Amino acid sequence: MSWSKAVRALTAGAVVVGSVAGAGAVSAAPPAPDLVVTAVALPPGTVAGQQVRFGVTIQNRGSAPTPAGTISGIGFQVDGRLVTWSDQFTDSLAPGSSVTLGAVGGPSGSATWTATAGTHRLRAFVDDAARIRESNEGNNTLDTTFPVAAGIANRVQGRDVVASVAPLPVPSLSATSVTGDLFAGCADTDGVLVDGSERFLGAWTVGNDTFAGTKWTGGLASVPAGATRVRTGVSFSQVLYAYQGGLPITCAAGQTAEFTRFAASSVRTTRYAPTSTGPGTKVASVSTPVDVDFDVQP
Repeated sequence: MSWSKAVRALTAGAVVVGSVAGAGAVSAAPPAPDLVVTAVALPPGTVAGQQVRFGVTIQNRGSAPTPAGTISGIGFQVDGRLVTWSDQFTDSLAPGSSVTLGAVGGPSGSATWTATAGTHRLRAFVDDAARIRESNEGNNTLDTTFPVAAGIANRVQGRDVVASVAPLPVPSLSATSVTGDLFAGCADTDGVLVDGSERFLGAWTVGNDTFAGTKWTGGLASVPAGATRVRTGVSFSQVLYAYQGGLPITCAAGQTAEFTRFAASSVRTTRYAPTSTGPGTKVASVSTPVDVDFDVQP
């Protein structure tokens, strides 16, 4: 092998230390940080509609600390689309040190991703904006797959709403509301509706969508850990209270004004993960179209 070929062959290697026949010293690469994602945090039992905040643990496996004042950013991608990010950590991270960070923002202005049913791929990408010069730029991502259950499916049985739910490892709460049209009419002495007397009173939503500041308790239920079904009775206390002074229809002598039906068009069930101070965060909320008449009773 000629002298020039020897120099080219050695130079083609990863690092050459020393000198080659007077060719001059070839120095090793300077110390540099090397950021990697070592773990991804996902909530257990994720269900459709849940607001999910992703988290990661990153480590500096390089030979130098990251520069203080420079963001060690993380991008969170679901199925190839950027959904949230973490850009608040600017401390210097020493070689061998780790830190755990959570999402603080995203393209939509939210730090959470709204879960959809199915199996998804999450990619956590550290130094996603290439703010830090690293010794290895090819090991910044960690991919994982995770399932999202369908969440909630509603159906009406008699005077109850039965919601099928994905099991969670902790107790939760559910709030159910029913939306529809309220009707009243005139009944004769036998309690039979007089033909042509039924009148539309207005659109109503009964029950609850939330636990916060509610006056009425209809539609609220506790869901034990591991439960897959919750049954909630439909209450019309709100309607009866509103019309306690009488119904706004005029009936003939011997007839009585009374509610005839509540024509339900949709049912909404909202699930909450409780905390020690209240119902906590919303886990999922599903609205289901229905076509069923209810008797208006407390």
